Amino acid sequence: MISELQKGKDLMDNEQYELAISILDNLKNLPSKYENLRLLFLSNCLYNIEDYYLAIEIANKLLQIDNKNEHASQIKYLSYYELKKYDEALNEVISFLSNNEADLYRVTLEELLIDIKKGFINKKDTIHRIRELALRNNINLND
Repeated sequence: MISELQKGKDLMDNEQYELAISILDNLKNLPSKYENLRLLFLSNCLYNIEDYYLAIEIANKLLQIDNKNEHASQIKYLSYYELKKYDEALNEVISFLSNNEADLYRVTLEELLIDIKKGFINKKDTIHRIRELALRNNINLND
């Protein structure tokens, strides 16, 4: 089973997403640590083949098990963004960072601050929340 998981990851790393999906989709009864990796790899592959709704669904399953998995949250955020569901994308970032520190999301927060400065984000409560999260994560608001 674990060797199949590694094979799926290797295929994903080599951008052979459909083959990786077929392997990852058929893996069953993995220990929880490996099941989390399977779900992460699967959601990543689905994102890369532009099956955004299914990528979100699988990332949600992982986040229900591991609510600190920033990679899964970011796959959701990017999928919503690609679907042009910008409010859902922002809500994902805000929801995740309300309970966790930013690592991967540091760059996203910096970009959102630029979007606020340029007037692309207009909702006052969203602006306030993004600025608050940036401050809490030691991201300079003036850059």
